[in-house]
Amino acid sequence: MTNIKERILEIAEFKKINKVDFFKDLGLSYANFKGVQKNSSLGSDTLVTILAKYSDINEAWLLKGTGEMLKDGIGVALEDQDEYVSMRRIDSTIEALNKVVETQEITIRSQLKTIAALEAQLKQLQKRK
Repeated sequence: MTNIKERILEIAEFKKINKVDFFKDLGLSYANFKGVQKNSSLGSDTLVTILAKYSDINEAWLLKGTGEMLKDGIGVALEDQDEYVSMRRIDSTIEALNKVVETQEITIRSQLKTIAALEAQLKQLQKRK
């Protein structure tokens, strides 16, 4: 399990922000988040500042390391973008696509029956000649 400072470093990495700039923007020193200092305690004011600035961060994850980093589920970083796709959104998309596939399979089975019936009808017509 990671400590709270390691999780804060994860936020900077996830947001693709230079660590020095990330901590400077928060009024902190990056030196307090590396080496031996990484294991030192952190003031509650700092946590409030981080959560106010990055409102998409799950408080339980930041404070206790439980749950996902983002409030709306797992974030999947997209290459060269600062956006993420919610796993919930991905799951609902997969579910919708599975329904489309089911519908298409039903259509295909129906079309196969129609083709078989037409082939049988064609054979009967050819026998009459």
